[in-house]
Amino acid sequence: MFAMPLVKNLIENKEQYCQVLAIRKTPQNIIESFEQGIEIYEEWDKNSKKIQELRTERNRLSKEYGKKKESSLLKKAEWIKKEIETIEKKQKDCEENLRKIELMLPNWLAEDVPKEENIASKPIEYFGVPKVEKSCTLEFEKVYPDVQYVQTESVFHHYELVGKLIDQDIAGEIAGSRFYCELDELVILDFALTMYALEFFRKKGYSDRLMITPYLMKKSVEEKITYFTSFADTIFELEKEGLVLIPSSEHTIIAFYSDKIFEEKELPLRIMAWSPCFRKEAGAHGKDTKGIFRAKQFHKLEIHSIMPQSNDLEEVERIRRDVQEFMFSLGLPNRSVIVHAADTDMRALKQVDIETWMPGQNQYRETHSIATMGTWVSEKIKMRYTTRSHERLLTKNVYATAIANQRAICAIVENHYNPKEKAIQIPKPLQKYTFGIDKIKL
Repeated sequence: MFAMPLVKNLIENKEQYCQVLAIRKTPQNIIESFEQGIEIYEEWDKNSKKIQELRTERNRLSKEYGKKKESSLLKKAEWIKKEIETIEKKQKDCEENLRKIELMLPNWLAEDVPKEENIASKPIEYFGVPKVEKSCTLEFEKVYPDVQYVQTESVFHHYELVGKLIDQDIAGEIAGSRFYCELDELVILDFALTMYALEFFRKKGYSDRLMITPYLMKKSVEEKITYFTSFADTIFELEKEGLVLIPSSEHTIIAFYSDKIFEEKELPLRIMAWSPCFRKEAGAHGKDTKGIFRAKQFHKLEIHSIMPQSNDLEEVERIRRDVQEFMFSLGLPNRSVIVHAADTDMRALKQVDIETWMPGQNQYRETHSIATMGTWVSEKIKMRYTTRSHERLLTKNVYATAIANQRAICAIVENHYNPKEKAIQIPKPLQKYTFGIDKIKL
């Protein structure tokens, strides 16, 4: 069931797939495109049978002509040849239209993804004890029942604390809204986070390959490997060059392995790639306008696991535990949740988010996403592997945030502010990369 949704395979499962579209809150235009795709496929199927009938008739005429040598038989055979060519042209148009529609179709959903309308994302595990401002404890207990916490007298939004190290005004004059210039200690903290994340996840076994990929990619490639209609409003595009700025290195990792055939013994292949990421943040007007939690440019270390057929869900769970441990090693309380179907990445069978506690905002905020796409992307780009029994199968692909640096900086600033010292304590694991800086003094 969990193969990439292809129209020809959805004819018999139409009702079931339509339920998935409804649960995902799929836009009406995509539902209409799916219905149109079924009509196109039925036309394609009908024409395929017609072509076969015509070829059979043409072969019969050729044999008959060999016996009788009648010119009328040749004329009829020539007419059939032209008719086949006409229908084949229509078939190519049908196939191209089907391909465009299939690029828009969301993936299936795993069984344990929350689907009921009155249920939110489902918590999995909490790490650490969050600090909650005294005046916010009742709200905290209402939103996060049964979660242990400690009271504190004063908390601050990261921008209130390190706003002097984030220049959004001049950056806005240079590049526009939601860009920033990171200054001084935050620059060092940014690089320290990347180095520590590389160290931590390398020890955990995610560095079968390390990569820095291009920061741009061809739009024609991007359309193949992602759910482009979800990203269309957020992608920065260089129209004349036919290029886009990457929203995540996950996309270029997948493109790197297009048309790749692995040997089974090469899998799983766990990859880490660092890149800047670029997103327009369309639809985020009025949200997180101050600071660097939600910006149009940020740094990210990505984990991508290319898996054999059987164990992608286990890989999601493995990464989930390791990411939560990583954030906890920085002294950052966090929780993991299975994302509700309506909010799940359209490519994903299942998505788990890691949400980190932000004291200044009195809530857990999403800092990481981990998801399996099953074979959704492998079928698009022909990423396969050969088994020991010489069977050729599609790989499964799991993507995950190792660290989104700017959001991690926000969490560190808000969680490690010491009001008595008027300083932010740099977490100990980072200090080996901060040139002797153990505090950011305010």
